Formats: sequence, C-alpha cells, structure tokens
Amino acid sequence: MRRTGVRWFLISAAIALNSLPLLRQPHRSPQFSLPVQLPSQALPAQPEPYFTQELINPDSPRRMSHVASICELPDGRLAAVWYAGSREGAPDVAICFATQPRGQTNWTMPRAILTPELAARELHRAVRKVGNPVIFCDAGAGKIWLLYVTITVGGWSGSSLNLTTSTDEGLTWTPSRRLTLSPFFNISELVRNRPVPLSGGSWVVPIYHEFAGKFPELLWLRDGADGVSATKSRIAGGRSGFQPALAALSTNTALAFLRDCSPRKRISVARTDDAGRTWSSPQDLDLLNPDSGLSALRLSDGRVLLAFNDSDTGRGNLRLAASADEGRTWKRLATLEEEKGAEFSYPYLLQARDGTVHLVYTWKRKAIKHVAFNPAWLNVHRNQPSE
Repeated sequence: MRRTGVRWFLISAAIALNSLPLLRQPHRSPQFSLPVQLPSQALPAQPEPYFTQELINPDSPRRMSHVASICELPDGRLAAVWYAGSREGAPDVAICFATQPRGQTNWTMPRAILTPELAARELHRAVRKVGNPVIFCDAGAGKIWLLYVTITVGGWSGSSLNLTTSTDEGLTWTPSRRLTLSPFFNISELVRNRPVPLSGGSWVVPIYHEFAGKFPELLWLRDGADGVSATKSRIAGGRSGFQPALAALSTNTALAFLRDCSPRKRISVARTDDAGRTWSSPQDLDLLNPDSGLSALRLSDGRVLLAFNDSDTGRGNLRLAASADEGRTWKRLATLEEEKGAEFSYPYLLQARDGTVHLVYTWKRKAIKHVAFNPAWLNVHRNQPSE
C-alpha cells in the first residue's frame, strides 16, 4: 500500500511540475507567418493537373522504414528524414537523410546522420533508441533544423526531445542538444508534425506528452544571439487527443487537428484566435481516425488539406480531404492508397514555394513514399471513398 502511495505521489508531482512551463508565455505576442499567396501572373491561366510518386529508398537494406518528414532547402531541393532499422525501437535504428534535386524524381542515396551511439556521445547520456525526426528549414537564414526523439529507458513515454542544426544543407550537423522542457525528469516529450513559422523568425512546433496521460502541446523555439531558447505550452486536448497537426489560418488563428485514442475513432480539432495562447475545447469532425497519425496544411489558396487514414479499424488506406470554410465542413478528394491489411501511415504534408504540394509517408513499413501534386490536381481529383 505504501509503495502504491509513493508511486501515485511521484506521478502527481510529475504532472504538477510538468505543467510549470505552461506559465511561461512567449516573450512577445506571437503571430503566425502564413505562406505567400502565389501571384496569378506567376502561374499559367489554366495550369495542367499533375501528380508524381516514387519511393525515396526503394532498395533500403534496412527492413523497416518509418515516420518521415520533408522540407524545402534554400536552393529548391527537397530534403527528407525518417528512421529505419530492423524494427521500431531496435538498437540498430538510425535516422536517415536524403535529398531530391529540383524538378527530378530520383533521390540521393540515403545516409544515416544519427544513431543511438552518436546521439549518446553528443548528448553525454545513455541512449537506447532514436526516432520521430522532424526536419524544417529557415530559407532566409540558410539553416536546417532537426528535432528528434531519444529514449534512455522504457518506451515512447520515456522519451526526450533533442535538436541539431545544419548550415550547409545537411552535409554536417551541430552536436545534438537535449531540450529542457520540464523540471521533473524532463521526459515524455515527443514530436511528429510540421512546425509553423512565426513572425520574426521563430517557430512553433506541435508536440505531445505520453507519460501521465496523452495530451497535445506546443514547443516555442527562438533563435537568438544567445542561442536557441525552448519553452512549451498546452493545447486543450483532454486525455485522448494528442499528436497535434497545426494549420495557421491567419496571423492569429490556427487549427490543431488531433489524433484520438478513444473509442470515438474520430479526428478532433481545437482552435486558437490569439496565436496559440489559448485554445477551444476539441470538437469531433466527421472524419475517421483509427488512433493513427495525420497531417494538416493550409494551402496558399486558403484551403486546409488533411492527409489521414479514413478508417476506424486500421491503416490500410490513405486519403486526402479539404475544407474551404476553416475546418467546419470537409470534402474527401483523393484516395492515395488502399490495400487491406497493409499499412500506409504517418503522412507529412508540405507546400513548396512554387505551389507544389509534397507528401511523404510510411509505405508498408518497408520504405518511405513521396508524392507531389499541384492544387489543380486536387480540384479535379474527387473520388469519394467507398462506403
């Protein structure tokens, strides 16, 4: 009985102390930096729809590839990262990096840029597992950011967030730095989805917590003269909404779409109208979610695009849906994958500066798939999923 009381005291203390960073608001009132609306004269009057797809690592010697992200480099090339190994959480898992020249469909040979051994040396602590890499680029500063997860003991709930950067387009990387986001253990912080840039060159990154319940958070990153500062805040998410995906609608308004682990099996969404300081209670959408990751993107034409598993039982399909009324109603647009018993998971969306939409995702746990299309393809490709 005494051991039970001590355990619950430690859990309660962890929850309380983990909440302390919520009191630390951004130094200035943040504003979301929206994608630039492409001028009509820069595009053909009636652009032809196009769609391409390929595997980034079709001949990978690693049996498992999972959880990819993608960014656009200053010169227009694409860069992608993911983790791969014999299985999820295995000691041989490494974070891999590859690039695609502009206008081409082939990718460079993937190379491992982080392993548990390398992360342990750089962080000066034991590391058993690495995973969930998220890459993003400040084109103006010529800097690539890479957030990733390390685990010392246990599973994902015992994870820590780490940061490394590159100023030579991924050729070399700074030594990793562990982010301190809680005064108690500083564990169970994970990243999965695309950051949103803020005015002034800062970033807000959707993250989430898994140790004492599952809930969504925001990581505020600022690159200043004294280095990178990191604080976090909470998104209202209850106990079942987590792994948020952000879509900024204006400089102050954004939607946070949540993966759901409850019996409801629905994507839920919370809204902020003060640039992330406060959030509404999540509301269920009429879009299914089998407790799986999703990705959200505000297109330059103002629509919100979602990539998700449109099922309440598994990850055997991958669909796109769009909303033209700030997430109130949705139209299913395209079925990208459909195979019973297969897995197509953890989508990650990006719109490049030329308007092309890029999507990377786990393909059957064997490889990472990349698809690219323009908004004109979305406008004509409207196949409703079968009932």
